[in-house]
Amino acid sequence: MIFKSDKNFIWQYIQHHKKASIGIILIGIIANVLTILIPVSIGKYYQLLFNLHPRRVRSLKIIPDNWWNTVPKFLILFLALITLRFIFFFLYEYLLRREAAIFIKEIKDFLFNHQLYIHYKTYRNKGIGKYLLRYSGDINSLKNLYVKGTIRVLIDSIMIIIALWWLYKLNHAGSIVIIFLSLFFYLILRWINQKVEEHSLQKRNKTSGQLSFVSRSLHSIINIIAHNKQKTELKKYQKRSEYVKQSSIKYNQWFVINKGFIAFIQYFILTIVLWIFYASTTKHEATQSNLISFILLYITILPVIRRLFMVETVYKLGNISLTKLNHILSLEQESVLSGEKLKVNKPVIQFENVQFHSAQPFFFKVEKCQVNKLKLPKNVSSNDIILALLRIKENYTGIISINRKNIKNFSPHSVRQNIAVSSLQLPFTGKTVYEALTRFRSKHTKTRLQNTYDLLRKKFEINLNLNDPIGENGLQLNDLQKEFLAFARGILQEKPIVIIDRFNLLTSVNPMAFEQILKAQKASVIQIISS
Repeated sequence: MIFKSDKNFIWQYIQHHKKASIGIILIGIIANVLTILIPVSIGKYYQLLFNLHPRRVRSLKIIPDNWWNTVPKFLILFLALITLRFIFFFLYEYLLRREAAIFIKEIKDFLFNHQLYIHYKTYRNKGIGKYLLRYSGDINSLKNLYVKGTIRVLIDSIMIIIALWWLYKLNHAGSIVIIFLSLFFYLILRWINQKVEEHSLQKRNKTSGQLSFVSRSLHSIINIIAHNKQKTELKKYQKRSEYVKQSSIKYNQWFVINKGFIAFIQYFILTIVLWIFYASTTKHEATQSNLISFILLYITILPVIRRLFMVETVYKLGNISLTKLNHILSLEQESVLSGEKLKVNKPVIQFENVQFHSAQPFFFKVEKCQVNKLKLPKNVSSNDIILALLRIKENYTGIISINRKNIKNFSPHSVRQNIAVSSLQLPFTGKTVYEALTRFRSKHTKTRLQNTYDLLRKKFEINLNLNDPIGENGLQLNDLQKEFLAFARGILQEKPIVIIDRFNLLTSVNPMAFEQILKAQKASVIQIISS
């Protein structure tokens, strides 16, 4: 499913899954009606047991009298009600949570897909860690907003309306007190919820900052170890951790006040209702039977009232997450398909007056189907060349052309389809050697790749099989294995353009084999050599 960032994700999902949503609502309404009938029917039991005939039990005429006009019939029907209530409640909760799981999956899938196409400069400027929290706290808040703030709140509202009508039938004064006191306390809750939202936002921002810091530190762990900066980094972390702790304490304080106050409201209202019944003619048979039904029904709907009182908290926290996720989805994506499609067999590449940063402009021509050695100008890195040719970074002046056509005229996707890179500048992905070598996972591809890979491996006497684990970004490999894997990754792709970075260890092991492999390529090879 495709979500639009300028609209509410939840309503988009509900509109896209109308049948499932309507089914859950209907099942939920039936479950709640049965929930109301169970405590109210106790009044009927009281009537049968003591042979009373209160007028206000007429509301139970919804059930035919001959179904439960004796105590045994009542007990059978009562058992049927609680059994049906269990079945419908199970179906309602199961289907609602199942739909919530599907919703969260689609949100995560869409979010990750969007993040894969965000401009590289966004991650370079803001860091990757800044976006990691979106997969934990914000997703959880969005799930709560779906489960507690949409379908459930609709069903709970219908249940409360039905329950209040029944309570009004049982006792006018008690139901009016419940309504007016609930509205009064709701205004106080709104003020408390504003405090909850304020401190929740502070807590999330501090936590997000801490997570981003941890991500940056662990990505540069080798530098921290090399310069004995563990204590320095720990002090920085402890400072951020203290901020997170303080913001969490303040948030929890207001959150607990909110929950505790909701419980206080419910039982305060119950106390007033009990006083109203006490002040009335308690000896009247109607009042006696109605009191039992009224109190049982009110206690039954207490969890529903609690949920409705907490809905605004759910909305506040959910809207914070919606805003953050909308911000990510509004980040401009790279238009990887815009432009002409590049199709070449024997490409000729030219660098015409190309200048990176403050370096001198240079000219270079890559002849087709040859090994072209590129000596980098001063202050130009191999990474500059690689990212420019792949159209990942275009912070240069001049023209880079393929077959006399500016590379910027071609779509980034088609350019990358035609260029293979052998370089340690690009991190390894996957858990095994095979996963690091190719994006394909089929057994056929693995079988085809095996023979060619084994020939390369034997030339350099590298003990590294396709199924061997490599660790995160190749951390389990030694330096020579890393160079070999990076070299093989570009060579085995069989693309018309191959960029070969400098591999000092690999070329020292078997320089002749290295040169022979390059010359055997049916491609235009750009070999970057030392200045």
